[in-house]
Order: sequence, then C-alpha cells, then structure tokens
Amino acid sequence: MRILYLFIFCSMFLACVPESKKILTEVDVRYDDPVFQKIAEHEYSKEVDSLYEYLSSPDPTYRYLAARSFASLHEPGALDSLYTMLDDTIVKVRAIAAHAIGQMRNPDSEEFLLRGFRQRDTMSVDNSANAEIIEAIGKISDLEMAKLLINAKGYRNNDTLLVEGRMKSLYAFTLRNINSPEITQFVVDAIRNPDYTDKARLYGAHYLARSSNLNIEKQKFQIAEAFAGEQNVFIKMALASALRHSNDPEIQTILLEQLNLDQDYRVKCNIIRSLKNYPYIKSIEKVLTELKSTNIHLARCACNYIKDAGIKEDAIVYRQYTRDPAVDSLVKPELFSAILDVLPYYYTKTNNATRWQIQQAFEKSSDPYIKREYLNAMGKDPESYSYLIEFAQEANDTILHTTAIEALTNILAHPEFNLTYKTYSRFHRKKILEFLLEAFVDADEGVAGAIALGIADENTGMAELIDSTQFLIEAKKRFNNPGQIETIHTIDKALGKLRGVNEPRLTKVEDASIPQWHSFEEQEIKAIIKTEKGIIEMNLLYNDAPGAVNNFITLVNDNYFDNMVFHRVVPNFVIQTGSPRGDNYGGKDYVIQSNVANAYYDDEGYVGMASAGLHTESTQWFITHSPTPHLNGRYTIFGKVTKGMRVVHNIQVGDKIQDIILTGTK
Repeated sequence: MRILYLFIFCSMFLACVPESKKILTEVDVRYDDPVFQKIAEHEYSKEVDSLYEYLSSPDPTYRYLAARSFASLHEPGALDSLYTMLDDTIVKVRAIAAHAIGQMRNPDSEEFLLRGFRQRDTMSVDNSANAEIIEAIGKISDLEMAKLLINAKGYRNNDTLLVEGRMKSLYAFTLRNINSPEITQFVVDAIRNPDYTDKARLYGAHYLARSSNLNIEKQKFQIAEAFAGEQNVFIKMALASALRHSNDPEIQTILLEQLNLDQDYRVKCNIIRSLKNYPYIKSIEKVLTELKSTNIHLARCACNYIKDAGIKEDAIVYRQYTRDPAVDSLVKPELFSAILDVLPYYYTKTNNATRWQIQQAFEKSSDPYIKREYLNAMGKDPESYSYLIEFAQEANDTILHTTAIEALTNILAHPEFNLTYKTYSRFHRKKILEFLLEAFVDADEGVAGAIALGIADENTGMAELIDSTQFLIEAKKRFNNPGQIETIHTIDKALGKLRGVNEPRLTKVEDASIPQWHSFEEQEIKAIIKTEKGIIEMNLLYNDAPGAVNNFITLVNDNYFDNMVFHRVVPNFVIQTGSPRGDNYGGKDYVIQSNVANAYYDDEGYVGMASAGLHTESTQWFITHSPTPHLNGRYTIFGKVTKGMRVVHNIQVGDKIQDIILTGTK
C-alpha cells in the first residue's frame, strides 16, 4: 500500500505546473471577529471538543482557525478530523490542515498526506497546500521518502511554492538526522541555482548548517565557492556554518580570507565558529586580533574559539589580552573563562595567577552583569569554590546569588574536579553539596532551579551523595504552578535522577491564562521600544498570535517592562528580556498558550516568546539577530521589527528598556 501511495505522490509531483494565477479564498482572519476570539479562548482553555465543532463549520475561516489551533495544541485526537480536511474545497484550509498534521509528527500520517497531495485546485492552480504537505512529510517520514522527494522531476524552477516546500522538507529531514550524499548534492545544486528564490536557497543553506552528522567531503569546494560568492548575507552566514563539516586546509584558507574582509559581523561570527574544526596554528593569530574588535559579538566569538580550540601552551598569550585596554570590559570575563577551559589542573602557577586576576576584577567591578560573567568564569575553576560559597552566603543581589549557585554546580561537574583534589575529592564535593542543600531550604525559584539542575546533571555527582528525595518533594509545594513551572520542572528532573528515571514525567502545566482582549484600530499595531541604545519599532502580529500580543499589551500598559534589562544576548542569535529578576528566571504567576502554527523564523528581527517548553510562556521575549529556522514551530512569533535592527545588534547584556509605547490602539 505504501508503495502505491509513493507512486501516486511521485506521479502527482511530476504533473504539477507553475501557479498560473492566484485564486481568491474565503478565509478572512480578523482579530476583531468575536468567533475568532471564541476559538482562541477554546484553544487557551484546551477545550478540544469545542474546537472539533469548528473543524466542520460551513465558514472556511473558522475551519482554518480551528485547524490552526490544533497545530499549536499538538492534540493527536484531532488527526482523523485533520485528515478529512486535506480534501477541503478551500486551498488555505487544506494547507493549514497539512501544517497541523506535520506538527503532530506522527509517522502514520504519511499515507493521508500523500493522498492529500493533488495536481490541481478545483478552481485553478495553487500549490500552497501541496507545499505544506511536502514540508509536513519532512517532519514524519523516512530516508526513502526524502530520496523520492529529490528525484521528482517535471516542474520548473519558478514553481516557487513547491520548490520552497521541498527545501523546507529536506531541512526538516536533516534536523532529524535523515540525510544522504545524494540529498546533500541536490541541496548544494539548489543553493547554487540562481533561478531559485532566496527563501528556498536559505533553507538549503540551513540544511547544510544545522545538520549534526553531515558528510560534505565531495561538496566542500562547491560550498566554499558558493559561500565566497554569495551576496545574500543570510545565506552566506549559513554557508559559513556549513563549512564546519570540513577540516580541509584549502577551505580554511578561504574562511580566513573572508574573515579579513570588511563584511557583516554575523558572517564573521560564523566563520570563527567553523574555524575551530581546522588546524589551530593557521587560525589563531587572526582570531586573536578579533578579541579587540569594537563589535562585542565578534570579540565574544573569538573568546569561544579559544575555549573550543585553544591550547594550554598559549595560555600566557591569552592572558596578555586580559590586560589590554582595547579589549572590552564585557569581553574580558568571557576570555578568562576560556583561559580556564584551556588550562589543565597541573598548571598550578598559571591557574593560581588567573584565579587571583578574576577575583580582583570581580571585586573592582560595579556592573552586576560584568560581575555575573566573572562568577561564571569562577565556575570553570574547582579551586574557586570556597570563594564562591563565601560570596553566596553574603550576596543580596538576586542575579549574583543565582549565578554563584550555578557556578558551584558547574564546579562539581568540572571534568578535572577529582584530579584537582585527588584523594580528598569526595570530601570537597560533599562540602559543596552540603552548602547547596542548606541553601535549597529557603531558596527562591532561581536558586532552587539552579540546584535542582545540578542534581539532575550526572556529571556533578550530587545524586550519589543524596539519600532522600523528601526535600525536593517538599520544595515543589513552595512554587506556583503555572507561574514558576520552569523551576518545578527542574525539580521533577532532579527527582527523576535520584529515582533512576531517565525521562521523568514533568508536572502538568495548569491551564493557560485567557487573554484580556484589547480593542484595536483598523491598522497595524506597533510597539516602539525605547532603549539606552536607541529605538526599536515592531509590528505586533495579533492575527497570528492573539494570546501573546494581548499579554504583551497588558504588560506594556502596566509599565511592566520599564527599566527592565536585556539579561541574555547570544551573538548572531538573540537578545532576550522580560525577566523581572534579571537572571533568566521569573515572570508573572500565569502562563499563556503557545501559538506556533505557521511560525517561520526565516528573517532577522522576529520577536518570539521565550519559554521552558510548549505552553509555558509568560513575560520573557526575544528578538532574533538573523534567520533561525530551527525555532520554527517551537516558539511563538508575535512581532516583527520594522525599524531599529541596528539597535538590536548593538544591545548587550545589562542594557535597559526605558519605555514601550503602543500605537494604533484605541
């Protein structure tokens, strides 16, 4: 039967022709429609029976909205109804049904998706539903289907929707470690095809960049040539990452030549990340010069290179840069951290000198976020634990207290802890554990979460020294579900470790909050974010993510984000804010539902909700530096930056939001 469907699928694919004209659909999604809001409320309350009724509504808009809800809910009971919708008369409804089926990731859905692939719409030609089916196939099917997908012929390069759907599908396959040499060659050829859209080529580039098990030996020079000549910065930075799969000296020469060019810092960051897989001696001189870059993201990437590829013999050279005034104060603690990663335990003199430097710099700094980074550096040095305990006992700053606890758990997980303390390692490990367990008794959510994660980490050895789970069981009762669900889940993981359960069952998140609906003008809703570095403007996507947008507007109206810091910045990835504690923990005492249907992070400047898992969003949100398609279908997109990306790129940890102004509301 499967062979029959494969034959039908291939035949249909061969028969597809370019989209000749766009037909009008009857799907009209409007935020101010009361039924739109009712369907959203059913979704947030997980009232699936009520949503089922809309799947057969005579109004295609409501069928569409209900199917979209199931794409976020991941409710397997809806699959039979969604299969039926693959034969809907409205293309857009069929497309969202296919998308929702793909989100469920059930291999048994393959047969129904193949049936749903059709040559023509009843009125005209529109391949949007077919493209969604192809993409969904990549989320659930196997290598045989992936190979069939690349061998399907008969349609032109300007069949935009199908081409993009195929590239998204191959990207989804490789995220599941399903690829092959012939698929990789097909993708490389597609990237080099000027007739393909940039979006199709972008997903091809990310196929190469995000694969964890890719062999590019036969394609490495083709990829390098495409990388050097690429004009689209988003595709170029992905191709730079793709070259990490090689270690050929000729490719290294190309990477270093590109690093010398005056070009987008994001491309350079990815070049440095790839260079760690190539001979150190040829790269280090150039990478070291980037430590003094005026672009802090680039300097931080250079620190990470030293961490990943540095050698102990050059530790004295790295330390010279910690004294260089041209190296930014935000970069120096990360450089110290990299040095400690490189130093072996038996370099006693250098370790002692580095430890003293870190402690002196920590005590002289008044910036809590720079101090936080020095504490993180101390977490790389087993002999810093006494200093950390002493500091944690007196710390009254939430950020620094949590970080000191995290540093202590990192010390316990240090691969050379036992070598450092030799026959006394158990004594020192137990001393740290006793302090952490004492701190756990009255710990807030950040400290409790950090300690629980330490217990769950097998590298810390904490679980071996704990003989009771009662303190964790009692601690769970102190925290609010759903508002502090992240900490509750870390405790669940710690309990699982102590009980010998590899995949513990996490506490169920209590129902999401129903949004407070706001009235909007007939125009785009904008948020103007005033920061210390400048202004960022973004559109709020209320039709796509009504819960997140309404939650954001409520918080803005309450001045919740005023004077809040960006507590997390990852070079060429995201800037993140919304933590009232400033340490990545915390939010309101509620969670909201994720809206992850049709969430595609294929451009810079998308604004997404941070979470500890599906449907655990609250107040924290992020803005992307560049395309991040590995976040697709996992994190709600509720906004898009329209002005101020330069400001986004300049934001660093500790920068504050001064005010947020909404325009377009009544």
